[in-house]
Amino acid sequence: MLDGGPEEEDCRRGEDDDSDNEILNEESGYYGRTPLGHQSKFLTTTNLLRLFSAGVKPPEEGMKVVYVDGAWDMFHCGHVEFLKEASKRGDYLIVGIHGDAAVNKRRGGNLPLMNLHERVLSVLGCKYMNDVLIDAPLEITPDMIASLKISEVVHGTESDSSCIENPADRYRYPKEMGILRQIPSPSHFKLMDIIHRIQKKQEEFQKKIERKKKAEREWFENKYQPAINGSHANGVQN
Repeated sequence: MLDGGPEEEDCRRGEDDDSDNEILNEESGYYGRTPLGHQSKFLTTTNLLRLFSAGVKPPEEGMKVVYVDGAWDMFHCGHVEFLKEASKRGDYLIVGIHGDAAVNKRRGGNLPLMNLHERVLSVLGCKYMNDVLIDAPLEITPDMIASLKISEVVHGTESDSSCIENPADRYRYPKEMGILRQIPSPSHFKLMDIIHRIQKKQEEFQKKIERKKKAEREWFENKYQPAINGSHANGVQN
């Protein structure tokens, strides 16, 4: 979703067979393949996490802590713009990042395209966040609010999902406590828009790669094949 938006329904169903890189949206009828194939297997070390979180410090006493959560898959300009607006709501912004299983259960297909560690590093690279909550729970509970000293919970108005969404039960406690706020989400940058653009260009890119491979093969054959043939001929004569 344009993360921080309402809870998504299980509108995309993943497949356990060879079509697990396909996305099915039962509401819109969209059915297609994700352009990046299977989920990334990016390797993350503790040293890499330490480098990305070098500037992260705990909130100081009296700071207004704002919390926003989501998948933040394929971290893009819309996410950055949303976090910029969320950061203006307080002094310290904590960004919750949902785990791979939670995201996949809600979106299906082989989403998220980026695994949890990649998404964490992406958000850590954004200057508008102050800290991240890794593998954030979907339901925001009173205990969580108290533990993180959250003064306000923010969610958006748009979603990366193209399915019809219902109001989220997971925001029930922040709403009851009167600390839930909604801010406009940039609608011009969404995950499915990015996927659709990549799919549109995928065939063109594939043809370009094939042409390049063919040109490289021809160049190699023209440059080295005569020498290889000559050495073979000399070997036969000897």
